[in-house]
Amino acid sequence: MLFESALAVKLVPLYLLVAIGFALGRFLHVKSAEIGKLALFVLSPAVVFKGFYAAKLQGAMLALPFGVMAAACLAALVAQPLSARLWSDGRERIAAFTAATGNTGFFGIPACLSLIGPESLPYVVLVSFGFTAYENSMGFFVVARAQASWGGALMRVLRYPGLHACWLGLTLNAAGIALPPAIPQTVDLLAGGFSAVGMMIVGLGLAGLSRLRLDWGFAAFTFAWKFLAWPAAAALFIALDRAWLHAFGSVAHKVLLVESLVPMAAVTVVHATLHNIHPDRAAVAVAASTLFALAWLPLAFSVLW
Repeated sequence: MLFESALAVKLVPLYLLVAIGFALGRFLHVKSAEIGKLALFVLSPAVVFKGFYAAKLQGAMLALPFGVMAAACLAALVAQPLSARLWSDGRERIAAFTAATGNTGFFGIPACLSLIGPESLPYVVLVSFGFTAYENSMGFFVVARAQASWGGALMRVLRYPGLHACWLGLTLNAAGIALPPAIPQTVDLLAGGFSAVGMMIVGLGLAGLSRLRLDWGFAAFTFAWKFLAWPAAAALFIALDRAWLHAFGSVAHKVLLVESLVPMAAVTVVHATLHNIHPDRAAVAVAASTLFALAWLPLAFSVLW
């Protein structure tokens, strides 16, 4: 398909970043844990703050990121007890986290631009913000529970900069408060590095492998959520909106469908690395899902749309 080849070309930088991360880990022995802290505690909060501070939130567009966030939180709450029946070594937490989100930015944005066109950009950005807000709140809590009690995990979330970046950016946006130019410029610089660092962490995880081995159980669980459950949920919402709600138009519907078909989020490897929960298996699963999505996304979109 033309779309498939066009998307593959646009994602070449993604694979180059993974290769750079692999080279850093294999030949320079760079440790992914410290870089993971940088990504999770500095760069990711900058992305969240930038998104909610600059977004034009009005009408149905105002509800879009919060609706996506609520859907992601619900998915994590459903996936966690299911994954707990399969594993008890921390993978159940990583699986529940990644079942509720995806690579909606670095993969989803070029996918929407290629398949739908530039008119999709406002919608895809807000959808991506919704998933990022989940990652920085409920998602962080889900993973933190791997090593802490309910109270301990909640305290970790409350201390997490990403959570405060959400409400602070939204508050400033709603109040119409303009920050001194130096602050948004600094945030832009930090946010711009998140995708690059996140994909290099995938490469660092792959560099730690003695041989390329896919955890078939973990992959099957996460792939089922990413490539079957989310598209089904998106198709159901689109049908409901067309028949009853009438909140969004055709472009928004297409964006929701495409974003439901994106691969696993690179931040999955960040969490797996920081909590030492099979980061190698997480890296392989993320890389495999990215390759799989190149073929699955256009095929599923053509069938569902």
